[in-house]
Amino acid sequence: MPLNVPREIKRVNKQVLVELSSKSERLNLGRGREPGWLDQYLADDATGSLHAILLERPPKPCYRCLALIKRADREVEHFLLDVLPEDFDRLENIVGEALLTFTRWALSQIPLSPLPAE
Repeated sequence: MPLNVPREIKRVNKQVLVELSSKSERLNLGRGREPGWLDQYLADDATGSLHAILLERPPKPCYRCLALIKRADREVEHFLLDVLPEDFDRLENIVGEALLTFTRWALSQIPLSPLPAE
């Protein structure tokens, strides 16, 4: 088991997130969205990301990950999901120009409040 949280950002789609959420449910790990909810509300063609943010131990060593993906209504959904290290490692990394493009898109999804004039 690695001691550090991996820095890679992984590419995921709806099917992968449904599978990971189902596995998390079976193993009694944390999940921010139920598999059925993901299947119903995520866009079928959406590609998103999974980024490990924390190493969790009980009941089984896993990474607490932040998932970011578009819903069917084209709004962005973000939620936490616990993923086993071996499942995280097998996912495709977002790298190079794709990482830059994805980062720009992700940052554009953050709502900004205007600052006061003073």
